[in-house]
Amino acid sequence: MNWINALSVVLLTTLATMFAAENDGRILIRFANYSSGDIPLYVPIFIAFLLGFLGGMLSLSFSRRKHKLEINQLRQENDLLQTEVNNLRNLPLQDET
Repeated sequence: MNWINALSVVLLTTLATMFAAENDGRILIRFANYSSGDIPLYVPIFIAFLLGFLGGMLSLSFSRRKHKLEINQLRQENDLLQTEVNNLRNLPLQDET
């Protein structure tokens, strides 16, 4: 699985480098009384991609935490039920006479 991750990183890095090399035209960004200097076109695109990636990772971390808490609660419940089953197995059988 690690080689798939490494291959993905190499492929994405290559594609990003190719994109940056082909799109080096200068643009001016104006937003809410802020004006950037002339920056290459790929910079705001990479920033938007990075912000989206970080937002996705943040969302994933909240989801993972929720699922970890649920798993821990289910493990505790399972341990209690296993203890109860073991206690019931160890009870002696009683005759109804």
